[in-house]
Amino acid sequence: MSEERSLFHGWRARTHYLTRNRHFLLRTAASIIAIGMIIACLIVIGSVRQGEPTQSQADLSALSRLHEEFHRLRHETTPQPRQFALWLRMLLAQLPQLVEENEKDAFQKFTQTGKLGGYEVAQLLQQHATTGAPAGLFQNFLAAALAGDPGAQQQLEQNARALPPEMLAAELLGSVQKRRNNIPAAMEAFYTEGLHFADASASREEALHLAVTRRDLQLLRAIAAQPGWIESCHPLLQHHAGSLLGDLWMQWRGLFLHRLNEIPYGVLILAFFTAALWYFILVQHSGHERWRWVRPIAALTAGVASVWPTLTIYAYQEFVQGMTPDAPFPHDLIYYIVGVGLREEGCKLMLFALFLPWLMWRRTPGLALLTGAFVGLGFSLEENIGYYQDFGSSIAWTRFLSANFLHISLTGICAHSLCRMLLTRFARADEFIATFLLAVIAHGAYDYLSPGRLDDNGWLSAIVLILCAARFIDLLGEETRPVHLTIAPRAVFTFGSAILIAISLILGAWNTHTMAGVANAGQECLSMIPIALLYWRKFEHA
Repeated sequence: MSEERSLFHGWRARTHYLTRNRHFLLRTAASIIAIGMIIACLIVIGSVRQGEPTQSQADLSALSRLHEEFHRLRHETTPQPRQFALWLRMLLAQLPQLVEENEKDAFQKFTQTGKLGGYEVAQLLQQHATTGAPAGLFQNFLAAALAGDPGAQQQLEQNARALPPEMLAAELLGSVQKRRNNIPAAMEAFYTEGLHFADASASREEALHLAVTRRDLQLLRAIAAQPGWIESCHPLLQHHAGSLLGDLWMQWRGLFLHRLNEIPYGVLILAFFTAALWYFILVQHSGHERWRWVRPIAALTAGVASVWPTLTIYAYQEFVQGMTPDAPFPHDLIYYIVGVGLREEGCKLMLFALFLPWLMWRRTPGLALLTGAFVGLGFSLEENIGYYQDFGSSIAWTRFLSANFLHISLTGICAHSLCRMLLTRFARADEFIATFLLAVIAHGAYDYLSPGRLDDNGWLSAIVLILCAARFIDLLGEETRPVHLTIAPRAVFTFGSAILIAISLILGAWNTHTMAGVANAGQECLSMIPIALLYWRKFEHA
């Protein structure tokens, strides 16, 4: 028994030493990054040898769906006019990728051979035409869409305006009008089809999408008056429609379903891994308390929940007040400060306030600092998921160092100041007000000065980040007494950063299949090294 204890103690001592050894940390981190680089190079080399096409993933996916749907329709035993109409619209959208000649020549060849874009369209047309949707309707659609035949379009309009309208006539007319960028006429046509035919799901979704895009409240209210219309559409459309209509339940329900249905497991795992790195480092500053590993989960969950009221305010500011980041100066700056900064810092602090009764009982400003930091971490966790979906997971390390820690820092600083104000019975109210306003300005300035907006002066956002991070880390040193765990926080930061950099390189290769993609991912990581060095020095003695 004593021998087992000795082995365990020896393992802990060894781990304690290695995770605080600078040379070991740097060598191991360099090895992890090198492995990631090797894997990225192998992916690119494998892609070149296999001769993979240079088309984007979106184009390849659309062409694949087009081909699969064609074979499905060809093997159907009963006519499927709606599915065939939807496939025709998909074919016309991808036609420039499939033929070299212009659309009029492609239509002329279709009339002679029955083929369009390499597909046996005439044969499929005869298979799926019915008395409700005759072959002439589809032929008029192709003539109007590809050849610009006014007679064919006029016939489509007559069929669509009949009472009741002919099935698919309004949908095909809407597609023609959309191709010609006549969006109001397209909206009216899609709405007509969806209003008269309950199974016209494609038209219903298209009508809702165009109404949301153009912010046509009159049409949105007409759509919302039809039971089940909005509920059957894509969850993200439900979210945007709820934002415009001021329907909070529809807005949140749509967003929840979108998150539930659309988040890839890989993105979710990466988001939790990134949050876990900062979680470990923050817990290390929680002292020797019994529940220090479990208790912060409540604050983390509150931070995740703070995203929802933030999005509600965002929808109001953008759709009702018309605030936009594309406005000319100084309105764009006002958007980032009053819009982004105020709503995000305000909502995070509002959810932090749930913990104030407990914090007032504990009377420990350092605990308030950490609780606010965990709320900020929860906000960044949820926000990361959206960013990874929109911009790719290769930005994981960049956000780990920048936006993630900015949320942690600003929320922690504001929470600490709020707690001090309440503990002194508002004697420090001026200090809290100044701190909160500075946090809002810093957040807005960081986004306003980001490299995505100011390519030449994007480094200014790094200065804002460094100032906020340094202030928060200094407060950690003043208000908390870190626990000297077996694994040092500096090691968690170093190894976690190395893994995220390796993932960025691998994903850069996987998404582009070129060394240029790997180089871009590496360049983005290199730009964050000065900030990484700041954290490295600050966590040196933790």
